[in-house]
Amino acid sequence: MKTTWTKGLEPDQHDKIKGAFKSSAEVRARLTDICEDKIATAMSTHKSQYDSPSWPYEQADTVGYRRALEEIISLLDK
Repeated sequence: MKTTWTKGLEPDQHDKIKGAFKSSAEVRARLTDICEDKIATAMSTHKSQYDSPSWPYEQADTVGYRRALEEIISLLDK
């Protein structure tokens, strides 16, 4: 569990969050799978997309989206 989850919390809140995190292993695993599927879908590129004048912006958006999903996955990891 990353310290981001409990940063700035009171001790009693810290314990509640830690307990909830531990008890949510199945939900966290499922959300991780969902995020990984979304990454795979977002990274699939069709040849027709290369002809788009906005292709570099679409790629930048895709890379940022992937980075955000990977951050979420890292927060879900124990």
